[in-house]
Amino acid sequence: MRRLRFVLVLVVAVLLAGIVAVVVALTTGDDGDEVADGDDAPLAEGPVPDLTATAEIRRSFNRSGLVVIAVTNHGGEPVHVTSAELLSDSFEQTGPQPFDSTIPAGDTPRDLQVEYGLARCPDGVDSTSAQSQVALTARAEGGDEQALVLDLPYPNGTLDRLLGTDCDAQILQQSVSLTMGPLVPAEDGTLTGILTVTPVDPAVTPSITDTRGSVLFEVAPQPDPALPPGQLRIRSDVLRCGGHAIGDAKRPYGFTAWIDLGTGGEPIPTAIPVDDGQRAALDAMQAQLCADRNDES
Repeated sequence: MRRLRFVLVLVVAVLLAGIVAVVVALTTGDDGDEVADGDDAPLAEGPVPDLTATAEIRRSFNRSGLVVIAVTNHGGEPVHVTSAELLSDSFEQTGPQPFDSTIPAGDTPRDLQVEYGLARCPDGVDSTSAQSQVALTARAEGGDEQALVLDLPYPNGTLDRLLGTDCDAQILQQSVSLTMGPLVPAEDGTLTGILTVTPVDPAVTPSITDTRGSVLFEVAPQPDPALPPGQLRIRSDVLRCGGHAIGDAKRPYGFTAWIDLGTGGEPIPTAIPVDDGQRAALDAMQAQLCADRNDES
């Protein structure tokens, strides 16, 4: 009897253990599946965008801090882009920038105007761009949103040019300051003034090698041996008088000077600062000379 009782107790214990195991398995089965599946990220459904990208400079969008990313869609469906970012060790990161642009299928690229950060210039004015990518958030028609990273061509002449321009500007800003003195009317109605470049390091002797005006105004260098190093006399004249030309000019006071830092490198272009008084003098000269010349060009 004792042996039979022992056997019955053992059987009951085994049955209870089995029941407990089944209950545990049923209550934790979903979590177990989630853990097992967690190693594999869920795959997006539908077509995956087939895109390539290049970096470009467009004349109408040519300014510091902006690069045009031309994206070509090699797939069969339109692709909608909702964010873009330039990824490069040569420029500080900006973070994703929002877009609402559709890239049609075909060989014709669609331009995205992408901001980029401050230039990193490990080799000064001789710095060249590192291998770079563009990160896109995009969705092909009928598919899910995808995070894409597209390689840009390397070496990249466009990014080299942008980096070189920004590094030149950084070096120039750290090395010199440029000012333009009062614009004084000459006998013929044109204006003259003095540009002065002042070095941060007194041991350096920079010079102004050339100047350029805008679509409306000429700004021409007038060499004057009487001026000390670092100064250049300029003469400003009117180039165009037509109402359309004046009204359509985007940068009427966008003048440029080239600065030689005296270090053996190429002269670096930089904007000539034009204050409100100088703008007023230029506008007055334009009104007077255009009236005298009766020029509608």
